[in-house]
Amino acid sequence: MLDADELIRRMRSFPANYMQDFNEFWRYKLAVESGRGHILDEDHVRRTYYLLADVLVKWQAFRPRPLSRCLYLLEKALINISGAYDEIRKYDLLHFRDVPVEPLELIWHELGMVKSLGARSPHGRYFIVSVCKPLMLLWGQTPAFDARVRENLPPRYHVSKTNRKWSFWEWRSVMMKIQRDLALSPGFLRTAREEARRMYGADFMVPYGRFLDIYFWVGPHGRPV
Repeated sequence: MLDADELIRRMRSFPANYMQDFNEFWRYKLAVESGRGHILDEDHVRRTYYLLADVLVKWQAFRPRPLSRCLYLLEKALINISGAYDEIRKYDLLHFRDVPVEPLELIWHELGMVKSLGARSPHGRYFIVSVCKPLMLLWGQTPAFDARVRENLPPRYHVSKTNRKWSFWEWRSVMMKIQRDLALSPGFLRTAREEARRMYGADFMVPYGRFLDIYFWVGPHGRPV
């Protein structure tokens, strides 16, 4: 299953700037959501947009699409998913099966349409990175599924190494497999919780998706798992 010692080793090998980008955003999220509000409510959505956009531009999430158009659509999407985000934000990856499908699918379409320049896919197929990079930052429970992560996923997940567009149900199926493996990996869970407490403090929520993103991005000795 998922190896706790490997998680620590791979975190040490992960690029420091990408680690810092996520951690700064995650601390902001935890500070806001330790109270009554959340990062996409009307009091915080504007600041969240600026912080999120800054990270996503650095991570080249919208390449090669027109950046100004994507950022405009991102701001609209964050406003549109505020209620749906509020419904899912208390669920972690260990309880992914319990996440209500309707708000999660709405989030999928809204974030997916950012890189498709506002076009809604009739089959819900979008660039996986365009959905999961922002969702990893906002929610913390999904990996970003960039090309390197997809390459390193175990064969049992049945993920195409070349297909950059996924449907909602394809993504959900992979996430269910990851949930199962995570639940069967108590050492990994314990280490992820300890690292989250160390990095984020007393009011931490474990961003399991982020830890898994690092785990699969690095791979053993930097090679595919």
